[in-house]
Amino acid sequence: MPTHNKVCHGDFWPSNVIISQDGTPYVIDWSHVTQGNASADAARTYLLFWLNDDIEGAKEYLNLFCEKSGTDMQYVQKWMPIVAASQSVKGNEKEREFLLSWASVVEYH
Repeated sequence: MPTHNKVCHGDFWPSNVIISQDGTPYVIDWSHVTQGNASADAARTYLLFWLNDDIEGAKEYLNLFCEKSGTDMQYVQKWMPIVAASQSVKGNEKEREFLLSWASVVEYH
């Protein structure tokens, strides 16, 4: 997959966003930050929503990411098997089984 020079949070998730009293959002927990492809970061967040049984939230997040960034949804989806395989070594057994099912989805050309 193509590499980019974007800032990737690495753990972007609603619990890592604090909304101040005036409505200003602040993203916290930058301990996993790296340089890379923003679509890979978005794919990871999408999978985190799925792992937490929030499929509607996952869809809404992906739609917003693609709309705001001007990224084709299919491009982000190409990252999902790669991100799922990477994430599978971090989770519990139930998560691992789910993630490996996503990792086995490969597009052949």
